[in-house]
Amino acid sequence: MYALVDGNNFYVSCERVFRPSLNGRPVIVLSNNDGCAIARSNEAKALGVKMGAPWFQIKQLADSEGLVALSANFALSGDLSDRMMSLAAGLGPGQEIYCIDESFIDLRGVRGDLVERSHKIRARILQWVGIPCGIGIGPTKTLAKLANHIAKTAERKPGSYPLAMLRSAIWGNSTRQNSMPCWPALK
Repeated sequence: MYALVDGNNFYVSCERVFRPSLNGRPVIVLSNNDGCAIARSNEAKALGVKMGAPWFQIKQLADSEGLVALSANFALSGDLSDRMMSLAAGLGPGQEIYCIDESFIDLRGVRGDLVERSHKIRARILQWVGIPCGIGIGPTKTLAKLANHIAKTAERKPGSYPLAMLRSAIWGNSTRQNSMPCWPALK
């Protein structure tokens, strides 16, 4: 079994750690030289801002919708990523950092309730680092990534999946007694 730990809207979440006044507002983080959107808050996504959208095409949303655009701070996000990954490593014995905001955790040999364990890790990352994250669990890395996508989609699009699948989802039935495919991992 594998888990995929993924920071939600990572670059935006990093900025919100130190600027809580940005919570609840539409925020994007722009690429080098402020060319295009590389991270979007859920509020910015609701405005229709697409990943990779060129700033010159969406900057009118700053005036009309209150969109906040920030330059990328790679030193800040790198530091918070290191902190998040060190906590995510507590989920299992092996870790493969996939990118700045994603890490696969090898769960082979981990005893106990993986769902409960994932809840604790998520809560610890949020409390100690300030980054909200989702955790998908599956028998392969691909299915763990799919379970993570389901968990994130369930949060952003209410009604698309059962309410209990918010933020964490599990694919398969080998981590909890009487579980079903795509059984939720959030309480």
